[in-house]
Amino acid sequence: MSTSSGKSVPPEITEAILRRLPVKSLGRFKSVSKTWNSLISDPHFIKTHLRQTRKLIVGSGTSLYSIDMNQLLPYLNINTNDIPVTGKVLNFRSPPIQWLEILGTCMGLDLARDDDDTIFLMNPTTQVLWKLPVSPFALPVEDDKFLGKWRAKFFVRYGFGYDSANDDFKVVSVSFWNPESGLDPECTDTFVRVYSLRNNSWSKLPNSRYDHGTFYAVSGALVNQNYHWLVSRSTIVAFSFTEEEEFSEIRLPGSIEKAGFFDVVDMDGKLGVFVGVEAGFELWVMEEYGVCESWRCMVSYNGFGSPVRPVCLVEGSNRDIVFEDLGRVLVYNIDQRRCRNMRMVGGPRRLPVGLGGTCYVETLALSSRDIGAFSNLCKSKLTGWYLGAKKLLSKE
Repeated sequence: MSTSSGKSVPPEITEAILRRLPVKSLGRFKSVSKTWNSLISDPHFIKTHLRQTRKLIVGSGTSLYSIDMNQLLPYLNINTNDIPVTGKVLNFRSPPIQWLEILGTCMGLDLARDDDDTIFLMNPTTQVLWKLPVSPFALPVEDDKFLGKWRAKFFVRYGFGYDSANDDFKVVSVSFWNPESGLDPECTDTFVRVYSLRNNSWSKLPNSRYDHGTFYAVSGALVNQNYHWLVSRSTIVAFSFTEEEEFSEIRLPGSIEKAGFFDVVDMDGKLGVFVGVEAGFELWVMEEYGVCESWRCMVSYNGFGSPVRPVCLVEGSNRDIVFEDLGRVLVYNIDQRRCRNMRMVGGPRRLPVGLGGTCYVETLALSSRDIGAFSNLCKSKLTGWYLGAKKLLSKE
């Protein structure tokens, strides 16, 4: 990189400047020179580039929207009934996918499931999809078409995370037979499988000794390279995505053992649980990971008219929390105990949140460079890339 005076800018300065740019700009700048293309495509640059501005994904069916959370900041100290925001439509491919659920998020990538129970990794920034292969160890899918999913032969829970030691994104699945199905009612095993994006393959792990079925409806959360599920009224189980790939236990505070559990959540990098009590709702946060004595009640509120789910803290404020409600996204201020609706300007009247809202940060991971690498790796396998936003990717 040269200046107008003909002097070259030191490479470390060039890298520092590029690291501050958004993903879309970096995609264009790859064509400036081979040096820039190599730098921007380097795995270390991709990992350290992660832009920390949170964006919220909401949607249902084929409609997905991305909302920049920075839009909330000017309204936090203004007395308004709602907060207007604009949203970007996410188009991953044509024909559009009928999305069923967002299963997790990690370092700018999301794990999602469609209505055919196909699992995808998606990058909302580059709008690229990676279809996971079906696990050769998966239990047989034979749902009762007349009685619905609750009569499914088995249930599956998914977790998504990153193994920093091996520079690998991983998906863990925990599956168990449905005792209501009438099939093999004596089998109480809980099967554990792990998918490695680096190897594009599934592996079997020893069965879990925990009861993952009792609190099946309670969502899980990724914190500290561990995925967490509630397995009893007193215990959260944590699956480590590191080389050990094993479970450990985290004890809950005794004061909430009789509460109604709704969600295990990530609160700005801290493990949290959202519970229902006689007085309303409480959000408990573990201030120091793994230290049971550090649990504290962050929010106690009785003003929600229906069950809600905490999504994240508003960036730049640790006193404002984004909640998801049926057809609404709410912003709640802890000090003022005030709850306001988030309203999308020019979008649907009610924000579609049927998939489960989730936050992500911009990343270059799963870019066009990965397409070539994984195509070579998987050319003999029945998996592949589904590309969207061709205009953006063609500029890379």
